[in-house]
Amino acid sequence: MVSILGLLGLVTIGIATPGPNNMTCFIHSGIHGLRRTVPLILGMVVGFVSLNMMVVVVVLEFDSEPGLKAVIHWVGVCFIILLGLFVSRLATAYDVNAELPRLGPMAGFLMQWVNGKEWGFVILYVTQYIDPFGGDLVGGVAIVAIVTVYCLVGISAWTLFGSRLKGAFASNRFRAMALPVAGFILVFLGTLAGIRGP
Repeated sequence: MVSILGLLGLVTIGIATPGPNNMTCFIHSGIHGLRRTVPLILGMVVGFVSLNMMVVVVVLEFDSEPGLKAVIHWVGVCFIILLGLFVSRLATAYDVNAELPRLGPMAGFLMQWVNGKEWGFVILYVTQYIDPFGGDLVGGVAIVAIVTVYCLVGISAWTLFGSRLKGAFASNRFRAMALPVAGFILVFLGTLAGIRGP
């Protein structure tokens, strides 16, 4: 239970902070509506599960190579910290008014493989929690299942409330307060993971 709560706590930061998935669904829903955003979300889910399983297999495959596992872990830590610094400075450049074309399942799938924020978080939580979940493929599948369902709920919330939140994110005052806080949380999270070690 402690491991599940820790995993969900880590993933909550990813869901709550601005990133390609939640912001794309947020804006896409605001422009094109909920029903036209569902295919995009379905593509995201397939891509997300595929990416997660690939990271699980790589981590398990090189479990006997502690040096490589440590490198994978530190890449995730460094990326999360750098992302936090970037997000904290994003307030002046963030533009939710840009028009998005209508996106479908393939766009959602492919987004996962070029989503640096997702790579950082997946590497971080797989390396941190694979051992508490049993250290084998069954544990990896459990992590992926829990995170996928939880992220689907989060993405759905961003999508459902996209039109409502769009006004808030368009506000300079809101961005000036919210994005630096989100960036600080990411840096803090990455630092804690670094202190904890692989």
